[in-house]
Amino acid sequence: MIGRRHAIALGLGAALLGACSKATPPDEATLRAEDKLALEQIVAIDVRASMAMRDADTATGRGDAGAAAEIVAGRARPAVDEALRAAEGVTLRTAWGKTKRDELLGILRDRKAEMPGYEEAVKGGDPERMLAAIEAQAAIERRALTTVAAVRAGR
Repeated sequence: MIGRRHAIALGLGAALLGACSKATPPDEATLRAEDKLALEQIVAIDVRASMAMRDADTATGRGDAGAAAEIVAGRARPAVDEALRAAEGVTLRTAWGKTKRDELLGILRDRKAEMPGYEEAVKGGDPERMLAAIEAQAAIERRALTTVAAVRAGR
């Protein structure tokens, strides 16, 4: 009797497993929602970098070049590096998600590339170089705001 019960249980288990393996794949809306969640995590890290750069600008405006350089080195640069690692390592399953990730990667790479010039301008105290560095960061920030809004809206 026990052997027969086991055989029935095994048969039912196999039937259930077979049914589960034939489940339909997720639809585009589900995949896009999953991609959106993954991208929002990267955006959150980039927002930390953006806020750090804003704080560095504030320190520079107060005439505290040392604090500005510390903020860039201690907060902004690590956040950008973390966001780059996250963006480069994320697996996205939709064309939309991949496109938005590529936009974020471009922004992050540009942030990173502009940081040395920003730091040099802050340390050098040259108003023209500082203005150019702030304008470059502002241009990156405008792109970031556009991309972040699109990711959050799922468009």
